[in-house]
Amino acid sequence: MNTSYKRLESWDDFNLALSLKASFSLPLFKNLNPNTFVKIYGHGSGMVFKTDGKSTYYRGCSLREALVLSGAWFNPLENAKKLSRRRASYIYRFWEAFQGLSIAVNPWDLRAMLYSIFLSKNTRYHVNTVKWLRDMVAEAGDEDGLASLDPRAFGGSYQLYQLAEIKHRLDEALSEVRSGLKSLGSEKAFARVKAGLLPLPYVGSKTVHAFGLFCLGLTYLAPADRHLVSIAKSIGVIDDDAETPKKKLCLKYDCSTDHSGCPIFEKCLTAILTKGFGAMAGWLQTATYLYGALYLSRGFDPINLLKK
Repeated sequence: MNTSYKRLESWDDFNLALSLKASFSLPLFKNLNPNTFVKIYGHGSGMVFKTDGKSTYYRGCSLREALVLSGAWFNPLENAKKLSRRRASYIYRFWEAFQGLSIAVNPWDLRAMLYSIFLSKNTRYHVNTVKWLRDMVAEAGDEDGLASLDPRAFGGSYQLYQLAEIKHRLDEALSEVRSGLKSLGSEKAFARVKAGLLPLPYVGSKTVHAFGLFCLGLTYLAPADRHLVSIAKSIGVIDDDAETPKKKLCLKYDCSTDHSGCPIFEKCLTAILTKGFGAMAGWLQTATYLYGALYLSRGFDPINLLKK
């Protein structure tokens, strides 16, 4: 290994490639080969991650930046130990399929991350969203450059046209979040950005919760996508009458508290997972997304997750 690289001191079994694949920051990296990822945009552009056997190495950024961007900052198994035996058992089931999965977070490139989340709606993320955004960031280079681009120049999908419609209104909402490490774990920053984003057309609760998870590292947030809903019901994590968050209610109430006052609080999927799984709710959502997108959607169930 080249001496210009430093070894990333991560927990056992940490899987860099899997963690980046599961993150909305994936389009901001270029995969030179199965073991090498180069950041091609924005903060820390040019930094490199490499894996060699079970070890991960980094170059071109600080240790703290490497931990956050890679996902090595968050140890799922340590957090799973804090759960009840029954809830931890769900985590260990998904660990069978995704050993080493973590939450790769980017609190610096906030506009690009929001674009990635927004453009993932109702489409194949790894096929369409990653291509659209990777083309955009390659041309833009940084956040200012990205703000100046017209998303409609990169494809004809309705997601790109909707983004073009609201992109000029994102500056004000994103200005409520301080870019960088100081924003990590900030519930106040999340409350401010939620208040700025949710009133916008086409922006729903799932988008805002995903921003809180993958930009602010609020791992108790579980964005309610279709994979989470169907899998969580199928394996008994939630009851059949559970509901996805409602935008108008999320604007008014804070579902991270037991006393939110929200009329669907007891049945809200995101609130149920936050209350039951704590810091592991976001990891569980990420794992269900991967399992649904990579396996169930193709007719596979490698760990017999849905076996009754």
